[in-house]
Amino acid sequence: MEDSRKSFPGVGRQVTMSTSRATIREIDDKHLMQQVKHADVHHSETPSDFERWQMVGLTSVPLKQEEDQNQKQKNNSQDEQGDWNHNQPKGKAAEAVMIYVGGSRSHPIGIVDDRRVRPYAMKEGETALYAASGTGQMVFHNDAGSYLVAVNNPPEQSKDSKDVERFASLRHVEKKKQSREIKNGQEVQEHKHEGETVNLEVRATKTRIEFRAGDTVVGYYDKSSSTWCFVGKVLLGDSDESKLKNVHRKDDIDDAGNKPATYAKKVFAL
Repeated sequence: MEDSRKSFPGVGRQVTMSTSRATIREIDDKHLMQQVKHADVHHSETPSDFERWQMVGLTSVPLKQEEDQNQKQKNNSQDEQGDWNHNQPKGKAAEAVMIYVGGSRSHPIGIVDDRRVRPYAMKEGETALYAASGTGQMVFHNDAGSYLVAVNNPPEQSKDSKDVERFASLRHVEKKKQSREIKNGQEVQEHKHEGETVNLEVRATKTRIEFRAGDTVVGYYDKSSSTWCFVGKVLLGDSDESKLKNVHRKDDIDDAGNKPATYAKKVFAL
C-alpha cells in the first residue's frame, strides 16, 4: 500500500501553517466577538485585531501583558540588529493557540488561556468560573456544594500588596439588554453588567452580612460585635401572619404580656 505521507506532499506543511502558539499583549472587548488587539507569534509576526473565540455562556477579559523591566533596560541601552524584531514584548502574558482557517495566516482566530491566574490542582469533577484578574475570586462547584467566593487579595498585576475590601453579592437587579448591532465608527457605551439598579440583595464582606432593599441596608449581622440588626417589622412564628407574634423593643412587652427577655427565652427554647 502506498505511503499516505507521499500521497499528500503538502499536508505536513499545511498543518504547520494552520496552527501556532502566541502571547497576547491586550484584548479589546468592545465588539460582539471579542478581539485581540495585538499578539506575538514568531519573531517578526505580530497579528492585530483578530477574533478570540470563547465558549457560549462564558466570557472574560485577560490581563494585559506585563512589562519586562530587563527588556526595557536592554532596549534603552543598545539597538540590536538581526533578521527579526527584537522589540517584541517578553513580559508574562496570556497565551493563545492560533488557528489559521484554510492555512491563511492573514486571518487567525485565537483560543486563549492564562497560566498567571488559572486555579490549578483541582480534583476530578470540580469546576470553577474564576476572576481573570488573579485575585482568587470564583464561583466554585464540587460534590459538597456550590460556592460564590469573594476575597480581599490584591489583583495579580497590582504593585500595591494591600488587601482590597470586596463583597459577594446575591442580587436581583434592573438592567437593559445590550444592543446586538455595532455600526462602524460607533462609540461603544459602557454597560453595568452587575445591574443598573438593585431591587433586593444579600451582601457579604469579611466581617458583615447585609440585607438590602436598593441602596438601603434593612438588616445585618456584624461579626466583630456579634450583633444582629433589622429595620422594619420583624415577625417570628407560624407562616400565617395573623398568628405571628411581634418582636418588640427592649422596653415593650410582647403580645402575650411578657417582657422581651422572657419571651426570647421561650422562643429559643422551642
